[in-house]
Amino acid sequence: MDRRTAIHRIGILMGGTLSASTIAGVLGGCTSGTTGDMPFKARTLTRGRDELVATLSELIIPETDTPGARAAGVHEFIDNMLTDWYDESEVDEFLAGLTDVERRAQERGEQPFTDLDMGIQVEILTQMEAEAEARSENGDTETPPFFRTIKSLTLFGYYTSEVGATQELRVNPMGVYRADIPFDEIGRAWA
Repeated sequence: MDRRTAIHRIGILMGGTLSASTIAGVLGGCTSGTTGDMPFKARTLTRGRDELVATLSELIIPETDTPGARAAGVHEFIDNMLTDWYDESEVDEFLAGLTDVERRAQERGEQPFTDLDMGIQVEILTQMEAEAEARSENGDTETPPFFRTIKSLTLFGYYTSEVGATQELRVNPMGVYRADIPFDEIGRAWA
């Protein structure tokens, strides 16, 4: 299967919500951005928006017996996608979506989203998901709803991270290590 077919199939699995910028970023090697001892510094998600994105992504992929989205650095990945791969209109739409999340939080609890009780946070996201689904069913596909955008970025960021690939998906590119293989099982082909 070639790369184009793989991306097409991933797009179908995610409900057709992949933007060209998301695909370009993933194929271009966008990473979480943390390198060595240097702490992450948000470039697009400033003024506390990086914490909001970290909270939203952690609600989408929470920590269970494997690390969640926050531990995988998904918010860093999203900041890098927005900064390096998304065009200005896509960034503006994303930031407007974050503003909408905060507006909903103020209506529910008169405090920032990150300070709300987790149950209320989940209710807000559930409402946003239902609205996104209703838009899709009505054929409104001009601009993807914010919830679909953050969900697709969270999934891509998580499952292309080292944590997501090795601990959640348990991908081992080297195969299973077997130290003691009898020569008569493998023959000369191994030698």
